Amino acid sequence: MGLVVTGILQTGDIKALETLLKNAGLPLDPIQVISGDDSTEGVARRQSGPRIIMGDNAGHVPGIGDRGPGLAYFRHESLSDRLGDLEIPDSEVENYVEALGAGRSIVAYFAKPDSLAQVEAIFRDSGLAKVKTF
Repeated sequence: MGLVVTGILQTGDIKALETLLKNAGLPLDPIQVISGDDSTEGVARRQSGPRIIMGDNAGHVPGIGDRGPGLAYFRHESLSDRLGDLEIPDSEVENYVEALGAGRSIVAYFAKPDSLAQVEAIFRDSGLAKVKTF
């Protein structure tokens, strides 16, 4: 059984949704909001490897000081990858990518089995479209 409740929001404003979740006694930390213009680069930006010790960056600690450019190691994650992290099946991902391209936001909530039906109802009550659980 899936535990990730998703919905499409016309804007990025989730205040009404947050209020309903709080009033129901549910935590807000399992919420993720994805918009089409989100930055998707990983937090870390440098890599260790043979060139770090032997090449251009010898003796350089990535991210400290100004010597050497370092080597990027987190790839730019596509929106499809991010949606896949929400357990959205490949057959449905394109629909979500299209919604993002149209300026909508995707809201996801990682529910627990005992709160799943409640979260789905709250998503619908707050005006999210296409509420689904994966």
